[in-house]
Amino acid sequence: MPFKVRRNDGANFELDEFLSRPLVAHLSTASDLGARNSVFWYLWEDEALWMILEEGYNSVQARVRDDPRVALGIVDFDPKSGFLQHVSIRGHASLEPWDDDRAGRLLDRYYARLEGYSGTPHKSGERTRGSLPMILLKVLPESVLMRDQGYRDLVLQRQS
Repeated sequence: MPFKVRRNDGANFELDEFLSRPLVAHLSTASDLGARNSVFWYLWEDEALWMILEEGYNSVQARVRDDPRVALGIVDFDPKSGFLQHVSIRGHASLEPWDDDRAGRLLDRYYARLEGYSGTPHKSGERTRGSLPMILLKVLPESVLMRDQGYRDLVLQRQS
């Protein structure tokens, strides 16, 4: 991996496996008015995170053009079991042309899990949502911090 990976003592999970889960990424960008946070579905592929943006729909594109430094937080959490794994990524983002195949893989990983869904969620050649053209946001990690912050064992120890 061309980036640094650090772990806390309990983080025994693998980065590729974690990022293959259909979770959401909280993308933080900088602006003149302070930090901004947006939530995205993502695809982990070719050691980069890929997200779909609607050109001109929000200010993420402008913020990335002004300052490509970004941070992402991704959490897998189940409060009933005390399971909590977290990955924090710092890196640089770039705006990339639409890639129909990559976008299809990204959308399929979320839509295919929808109960009762049967079909192909992504239509080949679909590059717009309504009238807005779509582009991809690519994040290349520079550093990754992996944390296992689960609390099941701690709670059970206190009960006994």
